[in-house]
Amino acid sequence: MIQIITYNVRKYEEYSDTTYKVSRLGDIQALDDFDICIVDLSDEDLWKYDQSEPININSYKDLLTIKEAIINKNKSKILIVLPQNKKFYYYGVQKYINSHYQTILDKFIQLKDNKENLVKIINNNLWDIGKVKLSFEKTKTVVENNKIDADFNFTNYEESGFEKVTYSKSSDKVTTIRKDTIFLTTLNLLEDGELLKVFIDTYFKEKMQKENTPDWVKDIKFFNDEQLIKDREKNLIKIEELEIKNNGIDQQLNKNLKYKSILYTNGDELVKVVLQILDEMLEYDSSGFIDENKEDFLIKKEDVTFVGEIKGVSSSVENKNVSQLDVHVQSYLDKLQEEGKEENVKGLLIINHQRNKPLNERQTVHEHQQKLAIRNNALIIETITLLRVYEEYKFGKLTPEECKKMFMDNIGLLKI
Repeated sequence: MIQIITYNVRKYEEYSDTTYKVSRLGDIQALDDFDICIVDLSDEDLWKYDQSEPININSYKDLLTIKEAIINKNKSKILIVLPQNKKFYYYGVQKYINSHYQTILDKFIQLKDNKENLVKIINNNLWDIGKVKLSFEKTKTVVENNKIDADFNFTNYEESGFEKVTYSKSSDKVTTIRKDTIFLTTLNLLEDGELLKVFIDTYFKEKMQKENTPDWVKDIKFFNDEQLIKDREKNLIKIEELEIKNNGIDQQLNKNLKYKSILYTNGDELVKVVLQILDEMLEYDSSGFIDENKEDFLIKKEDVTFVGEIKGVSSSVENKNVSQLDVHVQSYLDKLQEEGKEENVKGLLIINHQRNKPLNERQTVHEHQQKLAIRNNALIIETITLLRVYEEYKFGKLTPEECKKMFMDNIGLLKI
């Protein structure tokens, strides 16, 4: 059986109880009761320190307990899993929240920018790794046809008596090292129980039994070795190509998610994405717009000026939402009159109403608000409708001119 020692036991809820015993960092079981003990340093919540400099962690005493257990163990093999490039929060300050004072960590630093202290924390509190250093470079290490990410790799390890176990094939960056029965790895192993099992089966069981096999034997080709190696290389290239394609797909999906965020967000987050959509559809640049706590946007085209209010609300659309837009429009018209100018001004209320409900549970904009918008010569655009217009634009079914004309010519509630 394998013991996983971790700050956050909840993330291992789906791991097999017959294979893994999950222990809290400060409540470990005897190491020699298990064949393998995994010390999980990968949880971001572990990397917190109340003091003014990020030179230790709040849970250092728990690490010292594990250190003593490692020193006194007889047979258990140890795998120490280092974190990826996470945020290290530090510098506790007292803030008055919910009627009492709480300690809030006010600063953070990326672990890649604090890697020397990361090594010192391990050296001082968990296990002496000597002169081993960490280098920050994102790599992929292949373990039994599985590509495993790592943000860090080891240098100077041989000087401290470690041997190389895993490394990235393309860049030869060392991602796992070993001294006797203690392993250190920077691989992102613990997000997937199957991936961890493959790693353990490869390097803690099979590899431990065959550790006396000399390296030169691997260079001797027998049977169908050469063809198998060629086939494996071709498969790795195909995997790499598919991964690149999938990365592109993931990027586009994430971009689509950003646009769809206007269906549930409010405030600055909503305004930012809506303006990106409007700028693209209307071929405009709102970056120079100065927010004077009046209208949320002012888009000036040759034949029309759109004065806009962007709202995210939990309720249905109310009269005050439409009236607030009219206040902005009238204020802008007054400004034009003072300057002796005339413009064709159109008010647009872009609203994400009932934003906490699924779309199929939201009520339609009431007739009262639609009539008020008609009276004010304004247009209400629900964010779902804006997305549909944007979709038509992206698919080439609407031009910027047609988008502009749609917003100019319609009043009340925009329907497509």
